[in-house]
Amino acid sequence: MHGPPELKREEKALFLGEFRERVIRSLTKDQVKDPGIYPEIVEALKDSRTVGMLISGDIDWHFSGKYQKLASEMGKKSSIMHDPELKGDIGLVVVSGVAEDVEDVMVENREARLKRLGLPLKLINSAGKKVCDRCYDKITGADPGEIINYGKLTLSDRFWGEKCNSCQI
Repeated sequence: MHGPPELKREEKALFLGEFRERVIRSLTKDQVKDPGIYPEIVEALKDSRTVGMLISGDIDWHFSGKYQKLASEMGKKSSIMHDPELKGDIGLVVVSGVAEDVEDVMVENREARLKRLGLPLKLINSAGKKVCDRCYDKITGADPGEIINYGKLTLSDRFWGEKCNSCQI
């Protein structure tokens, strides 16, 4: 063994190289692959304590790029972590510069949360697509933060034959 022993090595391996007490919010690898952006991550990036975001190198850029772009737009740095020592299912962490010790850093699964709020699965799965006014209102009524994941059908969209991805109206 060379050098001083590393503190909380196992813990850091679970949280993409960060101490657990510096993590404000985290997503699993599957959550990062979800077509929608988690509003909890948007809020965490807005937090003044946030210094950056780390993303697992195991996740394809096709999925992680939306979060890298979001961090950049909010003036926060993001890094991709490629380290064979990392383990577990954590795919993204939003970190603070100091120990914050947030009690529950794991974000609830988006689909489960929206189902609990009464949204139908077909509407939940329409993330990244355009929906009609009625479906758009359902989303804003259930969770206004989710609106970043949906577009609103316009009159010209309807003229060209586009329909709501949720209710097909």
